[in-house]
Amino acid sequence: MWRSAARLLGRIDERLNNVSFSTKAGLTALTIFLIAVGAVRHFPAGREPGTDTIADNYEARVVRNDVRDMYTKRLVGQTPLEAATWSKEASSPYPPATLLVLAGLAAVGDAVGIGLAGMVAAVAMVFLTLSLIYFLRTRWYLFPLLYLNFGYLAERFFFVQDGSYLVMLVVVMTALLLVARRPAAGALLMAVATTMKLSPLYYARHLGTSWMPRWVAPAWVAIVAAGLVLPYFVWDNYLYIFQYNNELKGDLASAAGGAAIALGFAAGLWVLDRRGAFDREEQIGWALVPVALFLAFKMNTARHLLLPLLVPDKRGTRNVAAAIGLTLDTIGGAAISLNETLPIMTLTLGVGLYLQVTTNK
Repeated sequence: MWRSAARLLGRIDERLNNVSFSTKAGLTALTIFLIAVGAVRHFPAGREPGTDTIADNYEARVVRNDVRDMYTKRLVGQTPLEAATWSKEASSPYPPATLLVLAGLAAVGDAVGIGLAGMVAAVAMVFLTLSLIYFLRTRWYLFPLLYLNFGYLAERFFFVQDGSYLVMLVVVMTALLLVARRPAAGALLMAVATTMKLSPLYYARHLGTSWMPRWVAPAWVAIVAAGLVLPYFVWDNYLYIFQYNNELKGDLASAAGGAAIALGFAAGLWVLDRRGAFDREEQIGWALVPVALFLAFKMNTARHLLLPLLVPDKRGTRNVAAAIGLTLDTIGGAAISLNETLPIMTLTLGVGLYLQVTTNK
């Protein structure tokens, strides 16, 4: 059965890759058009910004006023809208690297007249553009598969604005585009991404592998330590962000379940990687999955898995899992929420990975 399924998927993949240039160009252009429409429709021009933008705007003002106040937030008050939407504690509880980038984006946005919301929208477009470049070099059809159905992502990217995820994803995309020719640069960019979000942490498993220059491992550890450990000695109240995020959603049972799923998946990736199942580019994409699985199941929030799965996968498994989740959320309406697709996306990852390794495609 599995071999028959793998052969069928292989034939479908071959036909999609060999469609005419006009078909590829037409579907890609349509996807870009729908992305643009979604961006314009959801961008909060002249109206109240999305919830994450509200939080990030406040935290950016805190950092720009006095970087030492980053986690104490005593020196800058909230606007009535900010106070009604988030507490100070709940406003952007992210590591320093993320907050410094968001503050820098806010400063540039204010200088050019588009604000932080405009700059985060620009970061989203950068991520989508880099993704398109990679898809056109590998499996072109994954771009329309993911983004023809752009409703949910348009809201998250351009209205709610997952700024912290987007800046991390752009760094990961840069690493993905560089790692084949400049492996050291790709690896170190994954360290930078880890200081922004913990999702890429599993990439540490590749430190010291034969293709990586020996100096990269200590440099990788130094970057992560500087981004996540050193701040404890620099900023008062830094550790609150970890306590807050741990207590935000989920309980001990959900944390244990999420850890079991994540560790099981990580063990499988470890075994497959030791067998040479992944190249350097694939190692980057799969490195985001174990921690993403833990966060998604611990918090019962599929978004924490979905967004890392948007990183292009040259063999398609991760992107197909994301597309299935988005499709079910769209066609299910009120009957199926995105969070309810989390087990289906996870199962798709497991089955797809098995078929991928079985067929070596």
